[in-house]
Amino acid sequence: MAVESFEDVLVYVGGCSCYQGLLFGLAAFLNILVAFVYLGQMFMTLTPPHWCHAPPGLEGLNLTEAQLKELTVPRHDNGEFQSCARYDVNFTQVVESNLSWPDPDWPLTSCTHGWTYNFSLYYPTITSQLDWVCDEDWRPALAQSLFFVGSMLGSPSLGWAADIWGRLPIIIFTNVLGGVAGVASAFSSSFATFAACRFFVGITHEQEGLMAFVLFLEYVGSEYRTVMANVPVMIFLTLGMCALPWIAIALADWQTFAIIIHAVQFLTILLIWVIPESARWLLSQGRVDEMLKILQKVARINGTKVTPKMMQEMKAYGEKQAESQNSRQAATALDLFKTPVLRRRFLILCVLWIVVTVAYDGFMRNTANIGYDVFFSFTVAGLLEFPADLLMIMTTEWLGRRHTTVWSLVLCGIFSLCIAAIPEANSIAVMSMAFVARFLITVTMNVAHQYPVELLPTVARGQGLGILQTLAFASAFASPYIVYLSKYSYSLPYVIMGVITVIGGLACLLLPETLNENLPDTLEDGETFFSGQSLCHNPCAARPKKEKSATGDVERKGADNPAFETTRL
Repeated sequence: MAVESFEDVLVYVGGCSCYQGLLFGLAAFLNILVAFVYLGQMFMTLTPPHWCHAPPGLEGLNLTEAQLKELTVPRHDNGEFQSCARYDVNFTQVVESNLSWPDPDWPLTSCTHGWTYNFSLYYPTITSQLDWVCDEDWRPALAQSLFFVGSMLGSPSLGWAADIWGRLPIIIFTNVLGGVAGVASAFSSSFATFAACRFFVGITHEQEGLMAFVLFLEYVGSEYRTVMANVPVMIFLTLGMCALPWIAIALADWQTFAIIIHAVQFLTILLIWVIPESARWLLSQGRVDEMLKILQKVARINGTKVTPKMMQEMKAYGEKQAESQNSRQAATALDLFKTPVLRRRFLILCVLWIVVTVAYDGFMRNTANIGYDVFFSFTVAGLLEFPADLLMIMTTEWLGRRHTTVWSLVLCGIFSLCIAAIPEANSIAVMSMAFVARFLITVTMNVAHQYPVELLPTVARGQGLGILQTLAFASAFASPYIVYLSKYSYSLPYVIMGVITVIGGLACLLLPETLNENLPDTLEDGETFFSGQSLCHNPCAARPKKEKSATGDVERKGADNPAFETTRL
């Protein structure tokens, strides 16, 4: 068999065997780390229930803590104690005069003597330690937003570095740098220090998982990619998310929690001796001899014997690809805007990534504002990842990418908007609607990561993804502030997220369907591929016939996926 694509190379050395199992284990571990790094900050900055500390000198009144709270802290109209105000009267005179108290007409003042925190269901966090409440409650939201500013700046630069220096060095570098910054954040004694540490954690966040994702898929046969790309996320990202709140509760200290969830990132240093560099990346760099050595190692691990003839064919293919790569005219991200069809598709992808990022992060962070127990609510929301990922795998392979994207976004928006019609006191109904919307946006999130790889042309795919990531993290800056609006109305974040997801879903109707389609390689392909599809194109009715051989007629089957050939990702 002549080697005509890297898919043929994987047939020789094994496209889904023991070595891919080793990479699967790496993907599993790094998905847990991604959950820890991305969501851990929520449990460092939780705000425990609090109220104004009573003025000093009231010890002689012989009041219990509950009576003292009743005397000094006013209530809202719904009967709950206010968090940021206390009565401003002479409490000793009130108690000694035997007048009835409290009087709602008493004048109010701010918490001039600090706050009392209720740790019965919570634990000390940096928010309670540094009193980031009331007039200072903007600080946790800003710290979380600076995390995304770091991601916005780090994603394109580290993605470029991965193209220059390789996938493996960036995986290790980002995890080590993120681990150092994360551990350092545990020793922060000011907002500036904590925000700076979270900024550097954010710089590394996206690439520490994305490069492993790319490395993994660059060694997996095309027929296994949809499943193998999503199963680690479905199982281990879910596991990490569900375990996170209970780790925080068990440790009961935000500093210890921060140290532990980031210290495990240092284990990635061991990958130097465990995982070799991507053979596809080496091929894209013209380093054919190094590629062949690694492929021989992969074949040994997979129990496949590589004959001298096979080596000769793989070397000939590698040299041909290297020569082609050197002669190929470079394309830039600006080329995605030069032609009308490609420009329209790329702009809609930008809208998709902005909407999904804001909504997904917003639903996740707003979990703290619904339900009776933030830890239980977060766990239930995390468990939704598994069925959402499973549904995504099935629907994208049956209904297609476009239908899955459009319907999951629109339905997410509808359920989110319905929350505004539910009274806040009906917490069970609010939680149910919120969890359904959270489930649907998770489906969209997974499709959104796969869609651009299949839609953008190979020559500009990496740079296009870089733009999408930058826009996504820039927009994610807004999500903590959308959640912050819940202090004015519990339903306001859901109304905002509902509107943008419905609009985003309808916009995605203009995207083409990529299921069972050959993928674009050149800019010309990007302009003409997927043409002729109607708005109601149904991929279920146009499935290709099963091929006789997994390695034959790769163009007709579409198995030669240029998304992972020598693509800059």
